[in-house]
Amino acid sequence: MRYPPVHEATGTRGVVAAKHGLAAEAGLEMLRRGGNAVDAAVAAAFASGVVEPWMSGIGGGGYMVIRRGDTGEAVVVDYSLRAPLAAREDMFEIVPGRSSGLFPWPLVRDDANHQGWLSVAVPGTVAGLALALERFGRLDLATVMEPAIRLAAEGFPVTWYATLRIAVEAPLLARYPETARIFLPGGLPARPAAGEDLPPERIVQPDLAETLRRIARGGADEFYRGETARRIAAAMKAAGGLITEEDLARYRAEVVPALVTPYRGWQVATPPGPAGGVSLAQMLRILEGTDLTALGHNSVLYLHRVATAMRLAFEDRYARLADGADWEALLSGDHVATLQARLEAGRAPAAGAPGEPGGTSTTHLAAADAQGNVVSCTQTLLSLFGSRVTVPGTGILLNNGMFWFDPEPGKPNSPGPGKRPLSNMAPLVAVGPGGWPRVGLGSSGGRRILGANLQILLAIVDGGLGLGAAIGAPRIDISTGRLLADRRLGDRTLAALAALGHDVVPVSEAPYPQHFASPAGVMATEAGLLVGAVDPIMPAEALAF
Repeated sequence: MRYPPVHEATGTRGVVAAKHGLAAEAGLEMLRRGGNAVDAAVAAAFASGVVEPWMSGIGGGGYMVIRRGDTGEAVVVDYSLRAPLAAREDMFEIVPGRSSGLFPWPLVRDDANHQGWLSVAVPGTVAGLALALERFGRLDLATVMEPAIRLAAEGFPVTWYATLRIAVEAPLLARYPETARIFLPGGLPARPAAGEDLPPERIVQPDLAETLRRIARGGADEFYRGETARRIAAAMKAAGGLITEEDLARYRAEVVPALVTPYRGWQVATPPGPAGGVSLAQMLRILEGTDLTALGHNSVLYLHRVATAMRLAFEDRYARLADGADWEALLSGDHVATLQARLEAGRAPAAGAPGEPGGTSTTHLAAADAQGNVVSCTQTLLSLFGSRVTVPGTGILLNNGMFWFDPEPGKPNSPGPGKRPLSNMAPLVAVGPGGWPRVGLGSSGGRRILGANLQILLAIVDGGLGLGAAIGAPRIDISTGRLLADRRLGDRTLAALAALGHDVVPVSEAPYPQHFASPAGVMATEAGLLVGAVDPIMPAEALAF
């Protein structure tokens, strides 16, 4: 298909970029009502879980990076998923074969770590969004949740993309009656518009609307210690799941210092720990010794170095990263120097374990305001529709976060009580020399997130591109073992990469199946201009005023 141009939304008072236009509108509404970028991000995040329930929601988790305009401090709100207290490293029975999901794990009997009640980890979204609002927002929880409640109660018109996503997952969704009741009424997905005479059907979620109203009244305590918690625990017990009322009551989101990586005079803030931020920081550290500007953006040697740095970081990621691992050692000067020496070796290193990239699950949103605040937020259910199970009477579609764990016992990322899984989420806020520009950036797309975030940032910092041009520029991806390359890079470039040892697969991006991650971002300039841009392939939107 012909790659569409990237539209940039511009303003001076506020900007929001999200994967659904109604989520972006929810964020912009808060800015117009006197809220700041955090209020906008929280409103957009709650709304995203209603209009993109297959990507994220209150049954999931995420990370939010905030760069404060008043102090310049960069912090992370960690509301990642946690394993239940009853989780054990040998909780899944391994059978011959490889998983067909997002990761090349050993196959588990009945796909129990990928779908169903045993695949669910303790959700963090409500705790994290409420904490972000309490610490850094201006508006109250009830106010920022108004758009999400309205969208759930009144419904929203179905787009072609929503119908596509539901239809693709329909065989799995049909196995779970409560989920099928919501998303497959009459056995079929809701229909988008078909010409002027046939308007789109609407997805209405009254149970979810009532759950959101309870949370708006009672705060995060309602979800983790109130009626909602009791309903989740009861459904878990009835279906053989592991999450209990104690698991929910013990959950805490955290505000922690961001992992800040210097790169070419910029300061790049990402989540620390078992998210994607450490791997992204490692890629930047590896590439710090290469003059990418001199090589030329997306030249053969530029792409070769970037692909090699990505592959080296992925090697460390799957061998050494996990909750509680010494991730700081991966960023030490000695270790980075060793990796840089391998980067200079010339030919591409051997590909890692092959795997399928899976669906473009997860969502990302970003916001900025006139006070200098920039927010970058990635949240997820992990797979499309998460575990595919919905808690009866609540409208809460639950995550399948246990699938992030390696089901084989004895591995750094094996399951454990209360453990955080190794996730790919890597929202970032990058600040240029002297404090400007300020970029909030992130992507959805599983393992492909890291490569997309890296290349878009490099296009801005080393390539001198603007936000929209950087998001729209052709990319590569190595997360499946082979090197997927956008055909727009040209046949000569792809042939030269193959000659350097890369197993090149030329692809053309399309809405489905997607070969690359789907980005969204905002930028604030010293002159006061606020810019937003999103992936033009997807029905995403950036709004500003």
